[in-house]
Amino acid sequence: MARSPVKKPLTRKAIAAARPGAAEYTLWDGALAHFGVRVHPSGVRAFIVQTRVQGRMRKLTLGRFPETSLADARKEAATLLARVWTGEVVPDRRVKAPLFRDFAATYRERRRSRWKPSSLETYDIYLRHRLLPAFGRLRLDAINHARVSAWFDAASADRPGAANRAFEILRTMLATARQWGELGGHVPDACANIVMNPRRPVARFLGRDELRRLGAVLDRHAADHPWPVAAIRLLTLTGARLSEVLHLRWKEIGELSEDGASARLGDSKTGPRTLWLGPEAVTVLAALPREEGAARVFPEDLTTSRRYTFWVGVREEAGLHGVRLHDARHTYASQGVMNGVGLTAVGKLLGHRKRTTTAIYAHLDDAALRDGLPGRTADGAGQDE
Repeated sequence: MARSPVKKPLTRKAIAAARPGAAEYTLWDGALAHFGVRVHPSGVRAFIVQTRVQGRMRKLTLGRFPETSLADARKEAATLLARVWTGEVVPDRRVKAPLFRDFAATYRERRRSRWKPSSLETYDIYLRHRLLPAFGRLRLDAINHARVSAWFDAASADRPGAANRAFEILRTMLATARQWGELGGHVPDACANIVMNPRRPVARFLGRDELRRLGAVLDRHAADHPWPVAAIRLLTLTGARLSEVLHLRWKEIGELSEDGASARLGDSKTGPRTLWLGPEAVTVLAALPREEGAARVFPEDLTTSRRYTFWVGVREEAGLHGVRLHDARHTYASQGVMNGVGLTAVGKLLGHRKRTTTAIYAHLDDAALRDGLPGRTADGAGQDE
């Protein structure tokens, strides 16, 4: 009969070398039964005692490694087991949750490599102005539903849109803290059942007359400002994001032909994607000067501030007051939907990761279907049969 392998006593070196996995697991001590170290996917290592008490399995947390030494944890575990087995009622010992401001710094540091600079800037702004003043000095397990609800109501009275964005960041942070083992499973979800403010529609679509006026103004400025004019034209003709156009590289663009081309973007808001360039977009690109050795299509001195200043002048001259550059993307999508392109195809053209993002154009799809019904004139009015 084969013998069971002898379990070795836990060592500090073995605990330190334990690598986190996709799910949490336990390293059990060979010197003291029911005592071990729980390794969380976040990398947190916590000493535990797990034993059956009155027919129910209980897991008691003793402290984190290396803040709590192995020797101290083993000694405390032996004492705790003796108390439990003699029938004494022992309350669960919870690991002290970190302050929100400390966790926020850790969260930022661990996430920054995955975020784009604009996402990192957004996080910093909302953290500094919205979240730290309200929760910075609280421990994570002290942030309860009542506190979050009162904060959200007050923030919504000021700027409901900003309150929504700050709440989304807070909810994600607290959920991540739970995944990383910084917030115990016994702590209720502080963000549960809080309904966000209704979102105000911001999508603006340019009509044919507005597009003609914009085109005429761009024609007048093309000779003096070729780069910003070309950027605006490409935004309208491709539905690309502004960052995708301004950071476009020549090596990403396939062969230019009269039938069109494509650009394989190595990075975008939703990761690598293909940007489709129609014949008109190809004409714009082909007309641009290309300096020898230049990697980017547009020069780096076409900064955000210069681009915005130029756009404000153009839109006012064209009578497009309040229209944003991002609305060129909405216009591209709306034209596609109203010309019979399905929402799924429009989403792929725009580089949307979720279909729900493209759903804002659904009403245009419905309108196009209604206009195609028998008995309707070009303006959508019914005809007598």
